[in-house]
Amino acid sequence: MKMKEYPYSLDGADGLQVFLFEQGIRATNFELLSGGYTSTVFRAALDGQPTIIKHARNRDSFYPIRQVMSETRIRTEAEVLTYLHPLFPTVVPNVLQFYPEQDVLLMTDVGQDAQLGFPYLLEGKAESIHARALGRFLAELKQETADWQPFSTIEQPFEQIWTRGMEVDLAYPAWGERMRNTYLSQQKFVWPDGHPKNVLFGNSGSPVRAIDFDCCHFGDPDYMLPNFFGQIPVFSIFGYITPQQAAQFIGEMIQAYTEVEPISPENEQKMLFYAGTQTIQRQDGKWLFEISRAIDDEALRKKAFIFYFGRKTIVEINSFDQYIQEVEKGINW
Repeated sequence: MKMKEYPYSLDGADGLQVFLFEQGIRATNFELLSGGYTSTVFRAALDGQPTIIKHARNRDSFYPIRQVMSETRIRTEAEVLTYLHPLFPTVVPNVLQFYPEQDVLLMTDVGQDAQLGFPYLLEGKAESIHARALGRFLAELKQETADWQPFSTIEQPFEQIWTRGMEVDLAYPAWGERMRNTYLSQQKFVWPDGHPKNVLFGNSGSPVRAIDFDCCHFGDPDYMLPNFFGQIPVFSIFGYITPQQAAQFIGEMIQAYTEVEPISPENEQKMLFYAGTQTIQRQDGKWLFEISRAIDDEALRKKAFIFYFGRKTIVEINSFDQYIQEVEKGINW
């Protein structure tokens, strides 16, 4: 079916308003939330209720080289949210309407009274209640999806782990190979984008909310916890939160996770490896440009230390306790 042409781009509020009006939906008061990597996201009022409206663009694939693909990821997000919202109704958005031919998705707004994790950390916040809620959610997400049979997703696990491991592979090919082999050894549900730009923290209702599920696929679910806490040292190294805050936040996350989903010594080693690769991935600001685009001597020193800490995590650190102690030291950063 050929997509209908509209007088305005569906990446803009005007075009979306026209399109939705033609579907019998009156949307007003559009507020741009993000002009993201492969989508544009607005908050708008539908019948007086805040609603999220997302329009997706063609995705990039980085495997084996960067190329623009013909499809978008939004079909995966709509399907995943349909399954997850009943399990986590206060954490995950509910799908209100989905228009696959136009790549437009309408969802409930789970974040209207919460703060996105990225500015939250940049403002020096790292509260125990949020760390524990996030750790618990990630453990419950693993458990609740453990029996899911793999279904078709736009993003493939080998594409995703390649994209997230390119810097690791360049640093030391054996690490990249280990990362790919470990990640692809399982076929369980993975939310790979559970990082500070896709987690919101609230002080009323649910302390944690989760968004952006379009990259979901089936791989190693043990990636999800270190995917988040492996980025926390970056915010500490750049001075947005203290080493003590970083260490406490990571410790609370891990503790809350293990209260729901025990972590075996073997999985502890694997998660530490993933945390190190995640830190290395962010060494030069990959998708975190706002905190590391500077190239002065001090910024370069900090970027070098991010790599050093990621390498140390992979090569030398053998337990969560040791990892937390190293994060807390901080004085050498």
